[in-house]
Amino acid sequence: MFFSITPIIIGHSLGYRIDFDQKKIVATGGIYLRVWPSPAEVYIDSKPIMKTNIITNSAFMQNLLPKNHTVLIKKNGYFDYQKTLPVKEKEVTKLEHVLLIKKDIKFETLADLPAQAGKTRSPFAKQERFILKNNNLYDSNSGKNVLIIKNVIAFDTYQNNIYWIGKDNLLYTSDFSEKTKTKILDSFYSPVKSIKISPDHTKILFYNDYEILFAYLNSPNSEKTFLNRFSEKIGDCLWLNSDYVIFTQAGKIKISEIDNKNEINMVELPDEILIDEQTVDIKNSKIYFSQTDKKLYILTADNLLLSEQMIQ
Repeated sequence: MFFSITPIIIGHSLGYRIDFDQKKIVATGGIYLRVWPSPAEVYIDSKPIMKTNIITNSAFMQNLLPKNHTVLIKKNGYFDYQKTLPVKEKEVTKLEHVLLIKKDIKFETLADLPAQAGKTRSPFAKQERFILKNNNLYDSNSGKNVLIIKNVIAFDTYQNNIYWIGKDNLLYTSDFSEKTKTKILDSFYSPVKSIKISPDHTKILFYNDYEILFAYLNSPNSEKTFLNRFSEKIGDCLWLNSDYVIFTQAGKIKISEIDNKNEINMVELPDEILIDEQTVDIKNSKIYFSQTDKKLYILTADNLLLSEQMIQ
């Protein structure tokens, strides 16, 4: 009896398991997660497994059979996150950028519009240095609008550089004087309504009225990743962090991950929020997300609202 079970014990200790579906012994794999905020509960194939570490924000599940596993992450007061992940023998599948979105985000009123117009600092009212008009990009830094780049479809700035899509559907970058023009991506997606550089300066988000895509700035093959297509128009679209975007669509505010492996997790904020026991309608609003304080500004017809800090 001892000798008959010894190989099973040794195999189990080395990470081998019996796959009853395939009727054979297989090497196992693992899943590594990083989740913010933590702790959060992790379920594998509907079974509670463990909680993410409050210090490292991580969890490591070992000895999983090599097949697709459904990962569910839950935290009280937050939207659930679910994704199907493939596990291979003797390999670890990583999911390192999970952001849980709070269901009841707290907001405060910065101004009642138009009664307090001009009495508060609004990101929607700030003077932009660069102005795009009739496909020409102007620099207003000197007090005058100086033409710096022609044939521009869309642009964004990052630190001291400008990124723009030309009418030739190519993506370029240069410094503010356009003395060092460099082509980055070929055969850019068309049509494009606007572009945004990610906070970590590794990706570019681009969208039109109905589609959202992104690409890596250092991608050698100019590969574009399609995120979603909608039947109703997209309004504003911004980076929340370098792995999530926030946008308005069909009058609603939505947040989506950019990890398009299997399911794309996307949540929709409620149409109404409660501030000082008063209900505020935020449908058909404009949005701005500050990368400085990590807060969301919402401009409605009557109010300018500011959220609590939403991410780290």
